[in-house]
Order: sequence, then structure tokens, then C-alpha cells
Amino acid sequence: MKIFIAVLLALALSAGLAAAIQQDSGYILIAYGQTTVEMTIWVGVAVLTVFLILVILIFMSLRRGAKVSDSIGSFWTVRRAVRGRSHTTLGMIAFIEGNWAKARKLLTDSAKDTETPLINYLLAARASHALGDAPGSRHYLGLAEQTSNKASIAVALTQAKMQIENGRLEEALATLTRARRNAERHPSVLTLLKKVYIGLRDWNSLLALIPDLRKHGGISEERAAELEREALMGQLEHTAQQGDATALQQWWKHVPRTWHRDNGLLLSYCRVLVAAGDSASAEKLLRQSIKLSWHSDLVKLYGLIAGYDVARQLSAAESWCKEHSDDAVLLLTLGRLSLRNELWGKAREYFEQAYQLSPNSEVCFELGRLMVNLDEPAAAERFTREALQLQGQSLPSLPQPSLSKLKE
Repeated sequence: MKIFIAVLLALALSAGLAAAIQQDSGYILIAYGQTTVEMTIWVGVAVLTVFLILVILIFMSLRRGAKVSDSIGSFWTVRRAVRGRSHTTLGMIAFIEGNWAKARKLLTDSAKDTETPLINYLLAARASHALGDAPGSRHYLGLAEQTSNKASIAVALTQAKMQIENGRLEEALATLTRARRNAERHPSVLTLLKKVYIGLRDWNSLLALIPDLRKHGGISEERAAELEREALMGQLEHTAQQGDATALQQWWKHVPRTWHRDNGLLLSYCRVLVAAGDSASAEKLLRQSIKLSWHSDLVKLYGLIAGYDVARQLSAAESWCKEHSDDAVLLLTLGRLSLRNELWGKAREYFEQAYQLSPNSEVCFELGRLMVNLDEPAAAERFTREALQLQGQSLPSLPQPSLSKLKE
């Protein structure tokens, strides 16, 4: 039905157009310079119509050609992307396997064809570092930094790790210091700084870093305490090298009060005080600390130093027997303090009590030495032999010359 109506309309339009042409053909004159073109209006309309049809056909051809070109371009783009991902994956596998040369080639060849060239260049820099190619490492780090405005931290971390591995701690510190200006709380920056400070034995900087490590470094409170103890021990060792008791005391005053009760730090501090010639201060501090918190290592050290008043020192230690009468370490300490006070009998009594509770090499050596000076050679030999056995230093069983045979 629709086709029939369309045919009727076309016939009607043709009949009308033919009648119009017969009635008045019209006239068109086009003049340009010395050239003139004459035609009827209906011929002009036909020419214009043909021209418009040609323009439309050309436009449609160009549009279809553009689509074909886009399709071809898209095909090659996808192909390059697939190739880039494939080579990047193979490069990462080679990197993990330690095949540095192959990894670097695959990663650099595919860097421009992947959406993540930063990773490619950073791994290529690491591979160059493993190959001992320092210029290559710097080159690929530079390319990595150019890939993104946000790549500076990743580049700095990679560079710092390589510098640390090469032992160039000062350079790593400079790199991380620059990185920290842009990312003060970055956990990886803080972690690497911790390694650098420990390597450089920069204990003051490590102590200043610990609060940030606690908040942003992702370390446990236990690990933070270990780092703080390590830094304080390092400071103590550095201060002790001066051999100045006053400097040691000033350092101790600046140590946080919570650390004054740490037995390990307290023992080390007292030992270096004694080495610096200030046994009296060490004895006083130990006496006060033992009253607050009983610890065998503190008690043992108390018997190894001579305070300002050795008689008072012995009296203080004897007062502890009320609560710790069965402590072998305390009895050993009392025996040594008795020797300092030249109380030979009391010293022997304390040593023997300690021996009965816990026979160890240290008590046996003390008894052996005391028995020698008390002119009891048999007992001295017995205790000394037992001390060597307890130390694991006993002599092998071997034939010995007989005194009677020698006389013959």
C-alpha cells in the first residue's frame, strides 16, 4: 500500500514538473570574465541536484574512511597494549628470578606500551643496580620521575634502598631527607630513615624519629621500645668513650624517667660509671634501685663494686636477707662485700651457703681463692677443680707421673 501511494505521488510530481517545463522553461545566465553559461532553470535545478548528491556521497565516503582508519588505529593500539602487558609480565618474572639483564630489556622495551611505565622504569633501575650499572640506574630513575608528577617519592625510595645496599648511608640520608620534605609521614620513608640512623649510629636522630615511627611507621609499641633502648644504649656507649663521670651523670639526667627502671640500661650505666671512676654514685643508684625492684643482676653487680662506705654497703645488703635469704646471688654478693670489709670468716660462711643453694663456677672460684689464702690447699684444689668442671673446662683424663716412682 505504501509503495503504491509513493508511486502515485512520484507520477503526479513528474506530471506537474513536465507541465511546468512546457509552460515556462525559465532562463539562467552565469557570466564570469569573458565566459558565459546559459541554461534553462530546470537544467540548473538538475545540475544543482546532481552536485548536492555528489557532495553527500563524498561526505559519506570520507566518514566511512575515517571509521576504517580509526578501527585500524584502534587495532594497533590494542595490539601494542597487549604486547606491553605481556612483556611487562615477563620482565617482572625475570626480575623475581634474578635474571637482571633479561628483566631490564623486557621492562624497558615495553615501558612505552604499558599504562604503568613508572613500574617498568623503577624495576629497570633496580635491575641495573643488581648488574652494577650505576649510570643505568640513574638513567632509568630519571625516566621514572618523568612519568608522573607523583612519582618523586617512589623514585626517592628506590634510590635510597639502592644506596643503603651499597653502604652509601650518607647519600641515602640526603635522599630520604629530601623525600621527607614532600612526605613527612610516609611509612616507608620513616622505615628507611631508621635503618640509615642505625647504620650511621646517629642515636640522637633515631630517638627524635621514634615518635613518628610510633604514629605513622606501622611498628608495634614493643618494637618502638626496642629501638629506644638501642638508641639510649648507643648514646651511653658514645658518652662513656669520653671517660667523664660528670658527662655520664648529665646524660642520665636527660634520660626519660621511665627508662631509669630498665635493668639492662641501669646495669650498663652503673658499669660505665665504675669504669669512669665513680663507684660511689653507682653503688648508691644500685642500692636505691634494688629496694624498688629486686633483680639478681643488680644484686650481683652490687657485690662487684666498692662504694664510698663499704661497711654501710655490707649492712645494706644484709638487710635484704630478711626477704631473700634463699637467694644464692645475694649470698655471693654478701661474701664479696665481707671480703671488702676483711671479714674472712663471714665471707666463707656466705660463700658456703651460696654453694649449698646453687653450686656454680663463680662461687667455687671464690671459695677456691679464699681457701688458698686461708691455707687450706686441699679444699682450694677441690673447689677450683669443680669450678673448672662447671665451666666445661675440665682437663681430659690422662696418665700422670707418680711421686713415689719419681723418687725411685
